[in-house]
Amino acid sequence: MVTLVFVLTQPGAIAFANWDAPYGFYKDLSVWMGCAAAGLVLVLAYGLYEWKREKLGYANIVLAAVIVVLTAIIGYRAELVLGGEMSYGSRNFLVFLIGGFIGLVLSLMLLPASLLYALTGDLYYPYDRPLAVAWVVMIIIAIVLLAAYIKARKEEKLMEPEDRGPSVSSSGQGGP
Repeated sequence: MVTLVFVLTQPGAIAFANWDAPYGFYKDLSVWMGCAAAGLVLVLAYGLYEWKREKLGYANIVLAAVIVVLTAIIGYRAELVLGGEMSYGSRNFLVFLIGGFIGLVLSLMLLPASLLYALTGDLYYPYDRPLAVAWVVMIIIAIVLLAAYIKARKEEKLMEPEDRGPSVSSSGQGGP
């Protein structure tokens, strides 16, 4: 799910980051990381839910939290690099995070429209090539993880004991 957050937010985030004017690589990176951080907070909340149900380990929660923090810091630092250029940036970490949730909604709304442009390469300015490469790498990672998940699920099904049918009560009378 963590990888999917990065994959699903990137095209829409780049689309609305470049909506009014191309400010450069750092604005696009900042917007993508802000959107991804907001999405990762939701994934972390779901992970905590699964952890309480004992379906997820403590290490998974800690790793997800570290990824959320690192993503937010990278995005905020990229915003600070712009130094308020063209009045972009809040210079406030809390406002950056709140804007990330707004950006998450926008990036997911713009995903269908921007996906076609992302796949053809028309979405990106030349300075966005590292972001395009990162997106493709994240897609490959997501596919590999999906394949590993499917393989593990098939192996689990093979290991499960077969269903024995309806149970018989101790009185010896079966159901109808």
